[in-house]
Amino acid sequence: MPTKTRVLTTGDVAKIIELSNERTERQSVYKAVEAIAAETCGWVLLTTLKYDEAAQAVVRLHSSDERSYPLGGTKPLNKITVSHGGMENGDVFLAANTEEVKAAFFDHELIFSLGISAILNSPIRYAGRRLGTLNFCGVAGTYGPNEIHAARILAGLLVPCLLEETKG
Repeated sequence: MPTKTRVLTTGDVAKIIELSNERTERQSVYKAVEAIAAETCGWVLLTTLKYDEAAQAVVRLHSSDERSYPLGGTKPLNKITVSHGGMENGDVFLAANTEEVKAAFFDHELIFSLGISAILNSPIRYAGRRLGTLNFCGVAGTYGPNEIHAARILAGLLVPCLLEETKG
């Protein structure tokens, strides 16, 4: 289980930008964000989801635990029981403890079985349009203002990848 060990740096940001500029394999960018997020935000599970407006669902593009949360998995938006600001207007969503996770996620039993007791979803947006979310699933008490700030930056760095994903 990765745990936070340091703050996000401009070097981290530069690494992701360089990968996005030089690579066509989006998974290499997702993996780099995963590694940096482990050290700067902490997580038990990290996923990247894109919005599929036509299907009214989110689709998993990246998962640090593909066995429990495989690539291509979907969640219908109508199964999400608590309004997540990132879906409507670009706000970060935080379920800071088990009660909030249970209220917000229909699959909370699987979530809890992985040792997750807090979830931070950071929106990935471009030009006012929702593209997806970067989801940090960790332990209660992990996510404060510094982690939320880093999560927003890391999510923003995934905009080029999600724009490519939405092309088809």
